[in-house]
Amino acid sequence: MSRRRRKKLAHVGGLVDDVLDRIGIRERVEKSATAARWEDVVGPHIASVTKAGSIRKDGTMFVEVAGAAWMTELNMMRRTLLGRLNEDRTRGRIERLVFVQSDDGETASYRRGRNLKGRG
Repeated sequence: MSRRRRKKLAHVGGLVDDVLDRIGIRERVEKSATAARWEDVVGPHIASVTKAGSIRKDGTMFVEVAGAAWMTELNMMRRTLLGRLNEDRTRGRIERLVFVQSDDGETASYRRGRNLKGRG
């Protein structure tokens, strides 16, 4: 890749950052990027019984869980998971994890507006 092209790409990236800052959504975009790491952070076994859900402005992320036993286990792992999720992140950090039990008890699938039981 030529030096000129790299400079042009870096300039476009800076423009995107400026626009996100100007319209006031950069932090929200950064938090979404952090939440998107959920499956990589927890691994395939836990990912198969959980699903990352919504993120509030205060940095609280809701995770739907397939059952009460898993909720108990994940609540004990909360600090470790939060640390891994935020590792190497200076912006868009998740401040709190709240685990909510899936209504159907199956592999979690987050749906807005559902009546979810949870602890946090």
